[in-house]
Amino acid sequence: MINFNNAKVHNYPYDYMVIDDCFEQDTFNNLVKEWPTKLIEEKANNTMGGRRYIANSAGEPGTLKWVKSTTTWNEFYNYIDSDEMLNYFKNKFKSSMEHWGCKIKAEDSLKEEMFTHIDWSEAGDGYIREIHADSQKRFMNFLIFFNDKNWGGGDFVIHSSDGVKDYHQPRGGAPKLYKDEPVKIHSIIPAKANRAVFFLSSPNSLHSVSKQHETKEFRKFIYGAYSSRDVSKPVFSNYTYKSRQK
Repeated sequence: MINFNNAKVHNYPYDYMVIDDCFEQDTFNNLVKEWPTKLIEEKANNTMGGRRYIANSAGEPGTLKWVKSTTTWNEFYNYIDSDEMLNYFKNKFKSSMEHWGCKIKAEDSLKEEMFTHIDWSEAGDGYIREIHADSQKRFMNFLIFFNDKNWGGGDFVIHSSDGVKDYHQPRGGAPKLYKDEPVKIHSIIPAKANRAVFFLSSPNSLHSVSKQHETKEFRKFIYGAYSSRDVSKPVFSNYTYKSRQK
């Protein structure tokens, strides 16, 4: 369903891939058509200055009920929420998983040890994310954008951490722990319709979102992650800087 043949794979400053034309055009058009505008307006949580979202969490049963009522989103959900996809990323990121002391085992599955998180988000003026790595339960994260930019800022920013000696374990959240000086901008990935970004949630996976402004249309995207159900233990065990060959 996702066109991984279109992926541009990067190993520095950490493992990530950018996929333009992520879906076949007909599939993408159907996902846009089925976008949960009304449910977001009625049930959304608000966070990070200007972002509202619904998620597939246990506390939001209406979200999965909506997913199951659709055709294309239901197909995508069943596709991404599968051990086949989880194992794809385990194999894709195997070298870096070993490098960072990943605790995820080859046999771990989404039915037992792990789970898939997805939220459907719309962002407007004021949305911003500080430089951070995602919480310690995350194994792999992804973003998929559903419209072209009709706003200023709101770009996904990849940061280099060559100047960091020890990474801050984010635990349950991701407070602001890194300054611009040792964590320089490596690349900027603007939102673009049918563009996806997948990245390993290793301790060095520092990223941010520039402040969104002059919004004429909400930035529509999904954020997803494969996570450990054991939230008390970090997925990666090595929080000391380890250089990788560029």
